[in-house]
Amino acid sequence: MATACFRVSRPRSCIALLVGLCLAVPVQAAGPRFIDLAARVGPGESADDTAYHELNRWLVQEFNDLCEDFFCRGAYGNYRPLRLVCVVDTRDDTLRHCRFPVSASRDAIDPGSGAVRTEVLHWICPLPLPRRLPVSTFLAAMDWQPDSSGHLFNPLPGSGRSMVEFLRDCLP
Repeated sequence: MATACFRVSRPRSCIALLVGLCLAVPVQAAGPRFIDLAARVGPGESADDTAYHELNRWLVQEFNDLCEDFFCRGAYGNYRPLRLVCVVDTRDDTLRHCRFPVSASRDAIDPGSGAVRTEVLHWICPLPLPRRLPVSTFLAAMDWQPDSSGHLFNPLPGSGRSMVEFLRDCLP
């Protein structure tokens, strides 16, 4: 069949086949269109220590430090942030959307039998970000700001509100 492409009698089908093959190769080589921000490696970063990983460490630590004063009141006192999840469009290095999942539990012990009943809940708190926000803009906004009390208090691009404010609205 490959020799048929070189016959003069079928030049259109040969051209169509070659064009199809040429178009298919870059799509496969380019990689996925959407990736997790955790998998994105920026210029000059190593895969295990990116700006995202540093930001996520700070967000989790700050959440745990602030939990008692801001989030962990009421029926659920055992809140745990999971991790910041953002979808990156690799075509233009912009964010599609971000969310911050949080889990919590509460336990009850039956005084008569000693049985433990545990209720586990989780919330997925979306971060309202502008469409097609460049990853670099988001990471810069979330970086340590001299006039901020921490990463969770930095104003999110496009809203002027902080993650703390959105988390307080999202969590019971």
